[in-house]
Amino acid sequence: MPVTGRYSIVATINYATTIALTAAIGPAVNPFFIVQRTSPTVTGLVTGLLPVLNVNILLLLTLRVVLGSAVVTLAGEVALSAGDVVGLYYNASGLTVTINIGSGAANGVVWAMHRLT
Repeated sequence: MPVTGRYSIVATINYATTIALTAAIGPAVNPFFIVQRTSPTVTGLVTGLLPVLNVNILLLLTLRVVLGSAVVTLAGEVALSAGDVVGLYYNASGLTVTINIGSGAANGVVWAMHRLT
C-alpha cells in the first residue's frame, strides 16, 4: 500500500471444477479464497469459502461435495500500513479436485481495493 489507512476490499471470483466429482469430500475440507497481506507479516484479511453441498438423507445418503461451478464473493474493510503487500489467493484446504479460476465469465476474477480514510 502506498498510504496507511482503512481500505475496502471487494473480490468476485468465478470458478469451475475440471472434472465431475466421483467422491464426497471430508468434513475438514473447506476450500477458500483469501485476500492476504504477505509482507511485512502474513495476515489473512478477507476470506470466502467455496460453496459446498452438504446433504444427509436419513439412512440413504450422506454427501458433501464442492459445487461444480460457482461465484465466490469476498468483501471487507481492513486497516493497512504504507508498504504492506496484499494478494488474492486460493487455498484448496485438502480439496483434491483441480479448479479453473476465472472460468465461465467475461470478467472471471475482479477485485479492487479502495482507501476509505
